[in-house]
Amino acid sequence: MKNKYKTMIYPFDIESVPLIRHNNLINNYYITHAISPNGWGLVGKDAGDADNGQPIGIIIDDDFDKALANCDAVFFNAPSKKVDLDKVIYPKIIKAAENSKHIICTMEIENRMINEISRICHENNKSFEYFTDEFDKVISPLTEEIYQIDTPIIFVVGLAERTNKFEIQLNLRKHLKEMGYKVAQVGTRHYCEQMGFYSFPKFMYSKSFTESEKVTLFNHYIKNISIMENPDVIIIGIPGGTTPFSYKLTNRFGILAYEISRAVIPDVAVLSIPYGDIPLDFFETTSKSNKYKFGYSIDCYNIGNSCLNLQGSTTESLQYITMDYNFVNEKKTTYSSSNIPIYNILDTDDAKKMCKFLINKLQEYGDIKKF
Repeated sequence: MKNKYKTMIYPFDIESVPLIRHNNLINNYYITHAISPNGWGLVGKDAGDADNGQPIGIIIDDDFDKALANCDAVFFNAPSKKVDLDKVIYPKIIKAAENSKHIICTMEIENRMINEISRICHENNKSFEYFTDEFDKVISPLTEEIYQIDTPIIFVVGLAERTNKFEIQLNLRKHLKEMGYKVAQVGTRHYCEQMGFYSFPKFMYSKSFTESEKVTLFNHYIKNISIMENPDVIIIGIPGGTTPFSYKLTNRFGILAYEISRAVIPDVAVLSIPYGDIPLDFFETTSKSNKYKFGYSIDCYNIGNSCLNLQGSTTESLQYITMDYNFVNEKKTTYSSSNIPIYNILDTDDAKKMCKFLINKLQEYGDIKKF
């Protein structure tokens, strides 16, 4: 920790909670300040309150200048709320750069801004790390041939967005590494390199490739990772959801999840679902349905602490209701007779249990060695 830069994260909201909760996974930066704009309803609360999870121990503040004076770096992370880039964000990035702070930015900014920030940071001998959604330079595959992946693979999938998938990915990484496994990982956010693993490849969102080419490219991508890193296990987080909510709220029809399932078949998979009144037979039925649709069964479930507000949502703006993580624990008790394990990743004990369960499954299948 002594070699890491004391870091402020801004503008802090629910999107930034995993970064603080799993701060130990971030290279070079130790988050000491969570600064949120006034009016977002977070000031004075524990950072864990932003996603209604367990307390973290950092109290959210709104004093950007005070935090700036007491940190070495500023992490400008893209929030879930809309914020004026020109009036609110960019001036603060410039201020931080002019005050000789290291800058990390996951928010999409204009080239003129990038050039100016880079110039100031260079003059002050400080770093500027910018994580963008721009597409990688990838060429079309010569054939549609795909390769068998010999490394054990764990899928982290969501029935929908906002089901704590990133929390699952980070917890699995943390606990598997603590158990002594060499982990390779592809995550669902575009700044995963900051946490020591691969971001989901941008060619999967590109219109330059056909859907069948994306399947082949992703298979080759994972095959290359397995060869280069020779890991004990590969964790793959799949963005988006697996099924539409309604005719209007399509969840992108689960197309990305289908394409990934054609490229790589997992050895074990966890499906995260929204909070709600779900019948007991849902878990068995969904696992079987997933097998027919995607080619693999669900080994365990996670219940997220958010649910989509269908009446308040539009195709342009999805609205969510977030519950305290203890409500998920209460909900779990109603499914105690389920044959498929059900977890709450926001509960630290459950996070360990999920990881141990998945590893035991892999060992049972003989896919991964024991330590």
